Amino acid sequence: MKDGDIIRLDYTLWYVENDKEEIYDTTIEQVAKDNGIHDPNKRYASEVIILGKGMILEELEKKIRESEIGKEYDVYLEPTQAYGERNSDLLKIHSWKEFDRNKIVPEPGKYITLNGNKGKVISVSPGRILVDYNHPLAGKKVHYRYTVKEIVDGLENKTKAMIELGYNKDLDKFSIKIYDDRMEIIVPDSCKYGGDWTVAKFYIIGFIRDFFDKPINITEIYNPPEKAKPMEKENRNENPEEKNNRENVEENKN
Repeated sequence: MKDGDIIRLDYTLWYVENDKEEIYDTTIEQVAKDNGIHDPNKRYASEVIILGKGMILEELEKKIRESEIGKEYDVYLEPTQAYGERNSDLLKIHSWKEFDRNKIVPEPGKYITLNGNKGKVISVSPGRILVDYNHPLAGKKVHYRYTVKEIVDGLENKTKAMIELGYNKDLDKFSIKIYDDRMEIIVPDSCKYGGDWTVAKFYIIGFIRDFFDKPINITEIYNPPEKAKPMEKENRNENPEEKNNRENVEENKN
């Protein structure tokens, strides 16, 4: 496998602590259920990765490039090969005002994003909040079990994979049309009213540019709302008997 190849990867990740392996993440739903880490809000599927883009650990990518499609492998990485050693400089103290300004409620153990940085709240006191910005697996040996499911081939399949990589929602509702002089991506209704798609589409276009050098049209169709059928006006002057007779006549006509 080479730079620019788009692959789908299944993996399960463990970290080693006190000579015992603890599961941390997986792309396989049944594995998540069997190990008590299943998240009902997560979409479990093979992960899309572009080789040579720094999307995964360097040492892991080296092993993947040498792998056979469909074969399962295990690789163990030391902290320096994985997520690095812990760095005390990444423990930061913040004021309550910073959290209030960003509308974040600090709670010990809670993962937060503050000023663009992801971290874990360690402690909360009246005067300060301590946040650890080290990666959760910093300082730990890790174990990856992985399988390269496929190398994605074909323009439409690659485009679908890039949408999955950048957005990963309602993937079956996107429509992709390839013409001689352009590509058109028709966006589903569910994307049009959320901020996620507004940001994601620029990343997706950037990914597609690596293998498609013609214009890319992003089409969002906004249909007018259906007009309500006008209600028939009632004859307010007719008495109940007349109304009943009229309705019977109309029914017999039908």
